[in-house]
Amino acid sequence: MADFLALQMEPSTFCTLQCPTCPRTTFAGVWRNTHFPMEKLARVLPLAARSELVLLQGWGEPLCHPQIHEIIRRIQETGTRCTLTTNGCLLDETRGRAILEAGLSHLTVSVSGARPETHGQLRPPSDLYALMERIRRFRALSLTLQKPIRLTLSFLQQDTNLHELPEVISLARRYDLDDCLAINASYLPTPDHEKQCPTPGIRARWASLRALWTSITRSMAYTPASVQPEEKPVCANAPLRCFTIGADGSLSPCIFLQLPLKNPSPPHPPTAVMGNLFEEDFDTLWQGRPWRDFRTAFQIRQDFYEEVYAGIDNCSEGRRRLMEAPGMLATFFSEHPPPSPCQACAKMRGL
Repeated sequence: MADFLALQMEPSTFCTLQCPTCPRTTFAGVWRNTHFPMEKLARVLPLAARSELVLLQGWGEPLCHPQIHEIIRRIQETGTRCTLTTNGCLLDETRGRAILEAGLSHLTVSVSGARPETHGQLRPPSDLYALMERIRRFRALSLTLQKPIRLTLSFLQQDTNLHELPEVISLARRYDLDDCLAINASYLPTPDHEKQCPTPGIRARWASLRALWTSITRSMAYTPASVQPEEKPVCANAPLRCFTIGADGSLSPCIFLQLPLKNPSPPHPPTAVMGNLFEEDFDTLWQGRPWRDFRTAFQIRQDFYEEVYAGIDNCSEGRRRLMEAPGMLATFFSEHPPPSPCQACAKMRGL
């Protein structure tokens, strides 16, 4: 078994868009634009070899990096799987050919609407129809080159676009993508960001049911995202076996905890940078007290959660334990909170 479930590497903090949901827009005045330096890639490769998956994704657009194809090629050579998430704006034939020939096996394209006006408002200045045409051409190119690749359409669902979720699934089918997934706008560092988080209720449930029905009738694989908050023992970013390397070498348990800001002044989002890969030994940092204490806080919660649900059978005793479990977990979680930088994060509420 690999040492790590996933390594997330940030190729670039530059971007082509100005999305209102992105901290890049909110903190534009103190944002540090940089590309991952190629001369430092050798420090990442041994860690890639120890990971089941390498995610090329961060606060910027990965295709902005002028040598993204070379990054993909060298990561693929370690024997791990490599996936990349893009806004698709730079996915022209030249870049498409380069990343296909480099061996990329999975590309996720992110959208914020199924209608041009919605997507354009939430991802200015992106053009949805032009984006989907680039995806169509990329798929055709992969077939021509005989370089099979999995294509996923990712929908960033917010309160203002949730009603378009079923249409997004239809869009994925129309352009021959392999699957579709919904994710919440869950990085909420300011009150304005909090307004973008989907609100639970009848409207959200109706959109979810319509999306499920559309995925069945259109034969499209679909992964939903819950908008109903429920405290989790460990967030979906899985900090027990995952970590992030920023474009500047910063090491963190989660991309949410390392914004590339220049001398940020309060108020600014919580951070948990454990060190810098360019200057320090990874294993020393991983086993060091700050990172170990961070993981321990989650491990205690995870262990108790598994203990509560272990061995529950379909009988009267099992039903009693199931009914008592939420209260037991709520009490334990209140007494054993996650690390302080994570306590206000929507991911801890399953969003």
